[in-house]
Amino acid sequence: MGGLISVVISTYNREDALDVVLRSLSRQTDRQFEVVVADDGSDAATTRAVESWSHMPVPLKHVRHEDRGFRLAEIRNRAVLASAGSYCIFLDGDCLVGPNFVAAHRHQAEPGYFVTGNRVRLSQKLSLRILAERLEAETGPSGHWDAHRVRGDVR
Repeated sequence: MGGLISVVISTYNREDALDVVLRSLSRQTDRQFEVVVADDGSDAATTRAVESWSHMPVPLKHVRHEDRGFRLAEIRNRAVLASAGSYCIFLDGDCLVGPNFVAAHRHQAEPGYFVTGNRVRLSQKLSLRILAERLEAETGPSGHWDAHRVRGDVR
């Protein structure tokens, strides 16, 4: 699949996690994508977090609406309307991705089909450590999660 891919990240008042997600997206091997942050009414800290990534190596857009309760579907739809890609990937605002995430989606994309993925679920303890210490968990080899799994930090 050729052309621009739009990665839509939904978020609400989790600028710490959003910062880590944007960091992981900034390290993609495939650079023919844009990031569209779909903000469901977060406060100003989220706007500052997005603005701090203005140096991102791909286009970055911030689509938001005011906080009037949970309206995730609406803000995702607005983000899709603001996107320029011919293919959309949807991420939650607390999902780290490896460096080949966009490339793998591009490779698997085929008209008329959905592409799904799996996840490694981190314990709250490990998640808080990644955020507090700014650990670059997305850069390690996929096998390094096995040691965390043995300790019960991932499922």
